[in-house]
Amino acid sequence: GYVTPRDAAHARAIVAEIRAEQQSAGRAGETLHVFGDLLVLLDDSRGEAEARRARLDALAGEPYTGDAPIFTGTAAQLADLLEELAGAGLTGFRLRPAVAGHDLPRISRDLVPELQRRGRFRTAYEADTLRGLLGLARPANRYAAAAATAV
Repeated sequence: GYVTPRDAAHARAIVAEIRAEQQSAGRAGETLHVFGDLLVLLDDSRGEAEARRARLDALAGEPYTGDAPIFTGTAAQLADLLEELAGAGLTGFRLRPAVAGHDLPRISRDLVPELQRRGRFRTAYEADTLRGLLGLARPANRYAAAAATAV
């Protein structure tokens, strides 16, 4: 699942709680990934992003509230926040564009290059699968074990 921290201190507390549960379950040595979830409104300036959010709220007739924190600002400001949250122990993020036609291109054209400049986002894939990208071991094939015992 995803976590929805309000800030870096909250992220740190969430990660500590998850790690404590991992340890109490006897799985302390295993790889643990904790992903943050954010809704994002990106623009050329924080003011423009805030104005766009206000327009969206006005069109909806009420302020948007969701299950994840809402980031409103520039790609560089979002990169700053992501670095801060990563420093608090989060290992990845799900970024949900508030408006797909506007914010998704901003993520790919503005945020990704900014993170690459900072050395925080890959410039090529090291593995062919999500499991490989996360550095997770391949699970045992239960069918191979069943076939071996049937012979």
